Amino acid sequence: MAIIPSLSSDLDRLDYIGIALLTIGSFVPWLHYSFYCHVPSKIVYSVFIIVLGLMCIIISTKDCFRTPAYRSFRAGLFIALGLSGVIPCLHYALMEGFWETVTSPALGWLVLMAALYISGAVIYAMRIPERLCPGKFDIWFQSHQIFHVFVVLAALVHLNSILEIAESRLSKGQCHNP
Repeated sequence: MAIIPSLSSDLDRLDYIGIALLTIGSFVPWLHYSFYCHVPSKIVYSVFIIVLGLMCIIISTKDCFRTPAYRSFRAGLFIALGLSGVIPCLHYALMEGFWETVTSPALGWLVLMAALYISGAVIYAMRIPERLCPGKFDIWFQSHQIFHVFVVLAALVHLNSILEIAESRLSKGQCHNP
């Protein structure tokens, strides 16, 4: 089924916007509960991720960056957006203690979420499998569709992680000033 080129372009833009918003939305709840008692850090990291996400939206929806030549650049932007969470994770580990952080069940879920997002972006950027078997994956199982499967799986993993983090944080009661 052929699609009107302008509609295809608009849907493509919405796709990038949705991915960026989902990534931003993945970070904000984690930041809220992880820095629950450290409001300045929570605000700084939240603003940072929102601004970075908005930059991804702006760049990935500009016509000059939407050509095939910029496919890897766009994928790299979204990988950078996802990896920007390393800084608050390190801060959290320093704040809560390394052992407490690495033994948290939620951390494993967050690492799995990141691995799913990055794997999907790499598959998309490398155009696997259609690059390896030209013509065989023109309709089904192309890299873009596989990428979306990884994104949905990452979102489900993230939901589980946030539920665990929220339950753990809220069970601690009031914040205490150091």
